[in-house]
Amino acid sequence: MRDDDVTRFRTAYWAVVHNLDALRLHTWEQRGVTLPQLRILFYLRAQPEATTNVLATRMGLTVPTVSGLVDKLARAGLVERGQRPDDRRIIPLRLTDDGRAVVGEIRQGNRAYLSGLAADLGDDLAPITATLERLVAAIEQRPAIAELGMAEAEAEIVEESVAAL
Repeated sequence: MRDDDVTRFRTAYWAVVHNLDALRLHTWEQRGVTLPQLRILFYLRAQPEATTNVLATRMGLTVPTVSGLVDKLARAGLVERGQRPDDRRIIPLRLTDDGRAVVGEIRQGNRAYLSGLAADLGDDLAPITATLERLVAAIEQRPAIAELGMAEAEAEIVEESVAAL
């Protein structure tokens, strides 16, 4: 492996990441949603009726931290707290219509951008996709989450968020 190939790879990789992150961050900022709040929204989309305790465990955060994030999302009208008649101590959380709209807006924006990009690539789309699939396979053998020492629960939330996009 030549040093200049590795340099080209790093340069291209970071150009892609930077560009896509700018798109996502812009959408989040427009809606006034932080990354931790977004993670909660995507988790509740996949697992409606989760509780603050479940979120805290899955996110690797304390219950008071998650409770504060949920409070902000509830005040913004994106999450609502429910009740369980069999046990009033358990408070299930779910997305409101606005919360579902925010998640959908973010997903739709990403999909629309990537669809346009795919159209721009034309005949190069298939070989580029094959190369990206090879990159994904290599990443699965050496996941960044493991390199960072992320908790397994955190890794699952990241995977669920990516799958939702």
